Amino acid sequence: MTPSPPEDHRRPTTVRIAEWSAHHRLPVIGAWFVLTVGLFVISLATGGTNASEVVSNEQRSRYEAGEASVLFNASGAQAPSQQLLLLLNDPDGGTVEDTALRAAIEDALARLTAQRSTVDGQDVPTFDQVIDPLTAPAQASLVSPDRTTVRVVARIPGEGPQLRERVGPLPTLVEGIRAAHPELRVHALNNTLANAEISELVNSDLDASLRLTIPLTFLILLLAFGTFVAAVVPLVLAITALLAAFGLVGIYSQLVAPVSPYATQLVVLIGLAVAVDYSLFMITRFRAERRLGRDKHAAIRVASSTAGRAVCFSGLAVMISIAGLFLLDDPLFRSMALGTIAVVLISVIGSLTFLPATLALLGDGIDRLRLPLLGRQREEGSGLWGGLVRLVMRRPAVYAAVVSLALLAAASPVNRLHMGQSDFEAFPDTLDGVQAINLLDEKWPGGSTLELQVAVTRADEPATQAAIGRLQERVLQLDTISEPTEVRPSVDGTVARVTFVQSGHRNGLANRAVVLEIRQDVVPEVFGGLPGVRALVGGDVAYTADVTDFYAGGMPMVMAFVLGLSFVLLLVAFRSIVIPIKAILLNLLSTGAAYGLLVLVFQEGWLSGQLGFKLGVIESFVPVFIFTILFGLSMDYHVFILTRIKEARDRGLSSNEAVAHGIAITSGTITSAAAIMVVVFSVFVTLELTIIKQLGFGLAVAVFLDATIVRCVLLPATMRLLGEWNWWLPGFLRWIPHVTSEGEDEEGVGRVPAPA
Repeated sequence: MTPSPPEDHRRPTTVRIAEWSAHHRLPVIGAWFVLTVGLFVISLATGGTNASEVVSNEQRSRYEAGEASVLFNASGAQAPSQQLLLLLNDPDGGTVEDTALRAAIEDALARLTAQRSTVDGQDVPTFDQVIDPLTAPAQASLVSPDRTTVRVVARIPGEGPQLRERVGPLPTLVEGIRAAHPELRVHALNNTLANAEISELVNSDLDASLRLTIPLTFLILLLAFGTFVAAVVPLVLAITALLAAFGLVGIYSQLVAPVSPYATQLVVLIGLAVAVDYSLFMITRFRAERRLGRDKHAAIRVASSTAGRAVCFSGLAVMISIAGLFLLDDPLFRSMALGTIAVVLISVIGSLTFLPATLALLGDGIDRLRLPLLGRQREEGSGLWGGLVRLVMRRPAVYAAVVSLALLAAASPVNRLHMGQSDFEAFPDTLDGVQAINLLDEKWPGGSTLELQVAVTRADEPATQAAIGRLQERVLQLDTISEPTEVRPSVDGTVARVTFVQSGHRNGLANRAVVLEIRQDVVPEVFGGLPGVRALVGGDVAYTADVTDFYAGGMPMVMAFVLGLSFVLLLVAFRSIVIPIKAILLNLLSTGAAYGLLVLVFQEGWLSGQLGFKLGVIESFVPVFIFTILFGLSMDYHVFILTRIKEARDRGLSSNEAVAHGIAITSGTITSAAAIMVVVFSVFVTLELTIIKQLGFGLAVAVFLDATIVRCVLLPATMRLLGEWNWWLPGFLRWIPHVTSEGEDEEGVGRVPAPA
């Protein structure tokens, strides 16, 4: 065992942690598995992950639409019943006047009326109301205009556990009706049933992503390392980090609050890429130091002092960037950020403890099971990217101009960005609820599923009641609004909810314009002269508009937070004001290009057939999430490259020589790391959920551009043009402490060749 060098207290914390882990390798490895697997087991024992519903009528009071709902319910209203909407359609064109279709409808009504459920141990009717479409008034619009389809509305009382107990038998009931009438199209639309379908889809997508990403990641690691053992170690770290993060998310969801149904997807999306990348940096440096003749403990010290500190710094940058999402007051959004931060933190801890312990245990065994051809040693900086960097630095102005213009052109479609909320129709057509929505759109083309609601206070006063009548007349004159209207008083009579039917889709710009007109013009015009009366506009379109405005309005604040902290971190790490400014500009270029391509693909339909998704809007939280994650992840590459550049410069090379040397020797590792991230993110584009497709596509494109064009063309070109100005620090900032992302010790960490 090699003794630690003297003056250990002066050594970087990452080195001391790594050395301690290496000297206590077996206990550290054992503790790592106990901790990570144990968290996952504890989570399962406490009930697993408690995810919120994807399709939900819950509306939060931070938005006007949500406040309208809260205001009405707070005035003594009963909890709204959930409904089952059963659709029966004759695909052969038979109408409700035909005996066969009428008999099927009557059979379905009889089955619904007779359906029973066990609630709190008692046998009770499942529905408290079943509406017969054949006898309902025409204005209820329960029979389609072509008379081939009916909507059977059945209301389910209760909430929480009681509601779930009543809904439990419904899938069997619907299947029974479908089996009894195979000649008809029978579909059911219900929030609880829809959420069960979506949860199953999310879980199957998660399993499918792991089945694809783990083998593909292993293949890239084999190509990068050329040995079987070196390729396995990063996967072990990644899988255990994922288990621990799943455990933390599950425990949080049980003890604190339900998490977003997409939280586990994001843990896999980010965790697998980050954990493998951090391992790649550490193992690559360890092997390089062993080739220089260091013993394994010295190689671990150097790897932890250089790559380890870069990993720690990069992980901190990722977590700080994602922490910017906590500025947005949305519990579900915060749960996604929490899961992402958790997996990054665990990956960093594993890189500083589990990896050094494993490397100390394996030693040169990390290179066992070497593959022919792939496993041969290569001279650093001799690959394709090294040659490209040297070519770029011969004509830096030309390459910088061409690449910048190309990225700006790719970013230009951002001007057409249309953010919104993915409704149920955005999910795959394989879901029964989506087929029900499609049938509704087909048979009721005027639209009859969207509601616009206005909650009015002091509704028990005659003047307010007269104003409500004027409101109905005025709103019905607007585009996309139609009858039937309904005025429903609360239990205590002090609040009334006026409901209209709104055509089109919840993300439609025309519908949003109508909501805005009612809020800004109609409500002040009708209720402005009534003191103390409040009229709040809610409903599907209004809520979607409020959520979208919430994220769009919060994005500048998140961007300012992320950009500001990124600037400070790079300023302190490299003691240069030019490097952080340039890093921010380069990141904005790659992020903008990713946004532009996201608009072209998911909003305007490029490759929609090949990627298998429906056209629509960009989910409101996707741009801000991509921005924070990309800014954090791009720090991995930027810090890793700049660390080697600064090592070279600090040991005697000129700025230009250090840039060429640093980028050339890191290009192979950066290529492998980026390839892993791009593959992981691209796999998510193949999954069923459009939101996950958008996140996967945006991140894959951004990382690809960032790690290739930006890091290997724009970065060396701009650093070549700036020369020694890259390291300029104004005099008034000289007080900044020397806190670097790489270690400097007596062993000559990061030795570089002397300049020619």
